[in-house]
Amino acid sequence: MTDRPKSITILGGGLAGLSAAQKFIADGWQVTVIEAEDHVGGLASSFETEGYTYDHGPHRLYSNLEELNEHFKFVFDGNWDYRDRLSRIFMKGKFFDYPLKASNVLKSLPPWLLFKSFWDYAAVRMRNAVRPIPDDNFENWIIKRFGRTLYELFFGTYTRKAWGIPCTEISSDWAAQRISLLNLWDTVKKTLFKPKNVPRTYVSRFLYPRTGGIGELARGYERLILAGGGTVITSAPVRRVDTDGDQVTGIVYEQDGVEHTQTSDLYISTIPLTLLVPMMGDAVDTPVMEAVNGLRHKGIVFAYIKLDREQLTPDHWIYIPEEHIAIHRISEFTNFSSHVAPEGKTLVCAEITATKGDRIWTMDDADVLELARDDLVTLGLLDEDEVLPGGWVRRVDYAYPIYDLTYRGHVQSILGFLKSFSNFESTGRQGLFRYGNMDHSIAMGHAVARRTIKHEGIDHAEIAAAEEYFG
Repeated sequence: MTDRPKSITILGGGLAGLSAAQKFIADGWQVTVIEAEDHVGGLASSFETEGYTYDHGPHRLYSNLEELNEHFKFVFDGNWDYRDRLSRIFMKGKFFDYPLKASNVLKSLPPWLLFKSFWDYAAVRMRNAVRPIPDDNFENWIIKRFGRTLYELFFGTYTRKAWGIPCTEISSDWAAQRISLLNLWDTVKKTLFKPKNVPRTYVSRFLYPRTGGIGELARGYERLILAGGGTVITSAPVRRVDTDGDQVTGIVYEQDGVEHTQTSDLYISTIPLTLLVPMMGDAVDTPVMEAVNGLRHKGIVFAYIKLDREQLTPDHWIYIPEEHIAIHRISEFTNFSSHVAPEGKTLVCAEITATKGDRIWTMDDADVLELARDDLVTLGLLDEDEVLPGGWVRRVDYAYPIYDLTYRGHVQSILGFLKSFSNFESTGRQGLFRYGNMDHSIAMGHAVARRTIKHEGIDHAEIAAAEEYFG
């Protein structure tokens, strides 16, 4: 992308695509965004039904870059507040602070289990000094730093439940990017002493809209794009990507049963790699298709339960690691904003990981709501007579990229193939097969635009790629 063309087509109306589009619009480009759903936002979408506003689970918007935080406020156009984060683990009838705090763990665990935890930690430290444990999978990464007892209590059980595969088959990348604490001793130190460089997970405040849910961020981008003369086409799934040599020559999308072809000088895709590459037809060779077939996603079924009370818990979200319970996380939107439910009511979102086509995925909505409700009653968090009639269920099939032991090689092969097209980039959470946060997706969109417009700044593919905690 060394020349400066005048038009660009962006596939996908999630945060990466929208943030890139907004930057190109601001620089005077002709921009078209094509989105398969009937609304923009992707995973960061919000919905309104019967006076309730709800998201796809909890969303915490924050960046270590103050410039990016100010950008979020600009897009919200005044419709934002700071929230003081509270997230916990609920296990064995007790709440544990998340991230873990030594004082809370010491207070809540039985003495014999505490002794076993520290004994295991000391044993694994001695073993590692003699024969280092390799960081070759999620289980080894955690046991090496926390011991087996705490691994099973707080890390392994939840991860195995959420992903549906053994932790020995999950890459250590997942641990490095999703667990902020270095080891058990690090947990103790960060409880006793305030760290100088506060990790993302310890940041207590985040941004959230006063009204409209987290989807207000995407809608804010859409308003800016349209005001700048750009085009946003929704309900328009992409069907084909036409190529000629090292050039993408057009995008074929369907709207209202009719196929249309969109052409431009440059193209950016933020849709899943496993959807994008097969659309490129004969341009894709066998090794690349084998890499595509080697990538997997985990979906989520969201059950929204209406309650006849103002608040279930004060938490923004709660992790549920116990494996006999189907739901793995709950969130409560009235704790994010007081304007998202009728007076005196609240709405709880219960998440169940699933794979498209499996038993949970194909379950009737009424049965999903009943399952989620029964789980909350079993846990003792909810009285059945507090549940109001109705509720809703939503399904997202490309929720989590599965970081198995072979994913890195597959992604590198696919991205290498896409790099062979001189007027094309794939970015964002889906376009890089990367489980980043909202701020990462937006930063990726900005980076693509900046490198194209000004030929400067970080490569978008380097964002959320390091072995560092994401929060």
